Amino acid sequence: MATSWANMPNGHLLVDSAWLADHLDDPDLRIFDCTTRLVPDEELGYRIADARDDWAAGHIPGAGYLNCQDDMCDTSHQHRFMLADPESFATSVGALGIGDDTRVVLYSTAELFWSTRAWWALYANGFDNAMVLHGGFQSWTAEGRPVSTAPCTYKPAKFTATRRENVVLDKDDVLSVLDNPDVSVVNALSAVQYQGTGGMVFGRPGRIANSTNAPYPELADLAAGTLNDPAIVEKIFADAGISGDKRTVNYCGGGISATIGFFAQKLMGYDNIAMYDASMQEWGFDETLPMERD
Repeated sequence: MATSWANMPNGHLLVDSAWLADHLDDPDLRIFDCTTRLVPDEELGYRIADARDDWAAGHIPGAGYLNCQDDMCDTSHQHRFMLADPESFATSVGALGIGDDTRVVLYSTAELFWSTRAWWALYANGFDNAMVLHGGFQSWTAEGRPVSTAPCTYKPAKFTATRRENVVLDKDDVLSVLDNPDVSVVNALSAVQYQGTGGMVFGRPGRIANSTNAPYPELADLAAGTLNDPAIVEKIFADAGISGDKRTVNYCGGGISATIGFFAQKLMGYDNIAMYDASMQEWGFDETLPMERD
């Protein structure tokens, strides 16, 4: 892990494989592979698939499996990956063994945004003891650390969900700040998606009116599952109008990739940050909501 991330105000939220190896047997630690698959679909753009088989084939010793959609979201909602209500969320993650007195390390075998999405979901519900494994399963195996195929479940625990104010936003919340110079509404999708010139389209090509761009593929090394150097990330943020003294509203296609930016902002000590959970899967299909394209 880059030392400079460790020196960020909230650098403790990002741990490396060496740290996890040293704490693997801590009785209060819960480890989860939270990889969730997106499978291309001509009608839907993508459909959600489970990655439990990959977890069963090999995982960090003692790690359970967490599905970001099934275990944290309202699966009956018309939009995908919509955060479950606090009571339902508490029941679901409590059943996984995440409780008020536990610490949690989240990792992915693929893109970083699965672990940051799971972290964000816990954070949004008032949980402060979740951490992300920098480099995920890739870093663990690259360092020659042990891999297990043993089943793993934790004893159910009591999780108290206290939804943080102004962290989970809806379309009306976003509409209300579009003309506010003290708020940066930031699109985390690729530059061509932001411009409306290419990539996957969510209803209408382009972006929320008056929003800026901090593309998640530039914030992280997607193959390695790591955040890029903090100086690079900070410059991208600055170019997008993101700073510690302004409010930032993050969004993307479906509330997943934008959590990379949210998590990096939190690492840097930015506190006035939020996520538009439904993101473009709602906004792009609603003709009454203002959009722009290049």
